[in-house]
Amino acid sequence: MSSRSSDPTPAASADHAIDRRAFLKMAAAGTAGAMLAGSLGSSSALAQPESSLMREFEEAAKEFGVPVGLLIAMGYVNTRWEMPPPSASEYEEGSLHGWGGYGIMALVKNPSSDTLGEASRLTGISEQKLKTERRSNIRGGAALLAEARKKQGRPVLRDTARERAGQQGTLNREEAGSWVDAVSGQGALVALGARKDTPAAAGVGGGSIYAGQVAEAMSRGAAGRNRAGEQVTLRAQGVAAEVLSRLGVG
Repeated sequence: MSSRSSDPTPAASADHAIDRRAFLKMAAAGTAGAMLAGSLGSSSALAQPESSLMREFEEAAKEFGVPVGLLIAMGYVNTRWEMPPPSASEYEEGSLHGWGGYGIMALVKNPSSDTLGEASRLTGISEQKLKTERRSNIRGGAALLAEARKKQGRPVLRDTARERAGQQGTLNREEAGSWVDAVSGQGALVALGARKDTPAAAGVGGGSIYAGQVAEAMSRGAAGRNRAGEQVTLRAQGVAAEVLSRLGVG
């Protein structure tokens, strides 16, 4: 995160040290201290104190009525739970890595996709703040996920189910599978500002390959600490077999 951010979490003082090269290497290799696990149901990681990042995921999930486990899985796939500065993947024409994806939720702004702008419209948060403040970035990703879900004609978790949104492991396999479809952007790419033939590289609207990575993370679970030392736990969550098969997840 940029030093201009008002985020009071430990990540605010650590993110400025992540330059573009270090961030790309970290994201590709998964060296942020997180690891996939076969099952975390009885893992000692569950006994760790709740981190500021976990609270931010839970708050955003309840605010917009989306499953917290799905947000955590997206954050894991996107950046291994780091909040990179905008310069880490600022859009640069012709650059493989400069695709214009911002923050832990990979909000996108480039000539073919503008989920960053859509997140700003949905939340009322400025694009600059969405780029630089982690809590706002997560809220933007949750808002996009809820909007994609609505565009598919499916309900979000709200009102009496709001607490369910903030708790991991509350979805059955079929529900989890349908939420993964919302991640891919099926039925919602145009509404989210991306052309159907050029989905975002990651984040909501990222297409089937990205959705498959998120589904795999959900299915296997993950746990670890980010560079700021915050413990994060993604509990293993069953996803419908037909969804996993369609997305190429073994």
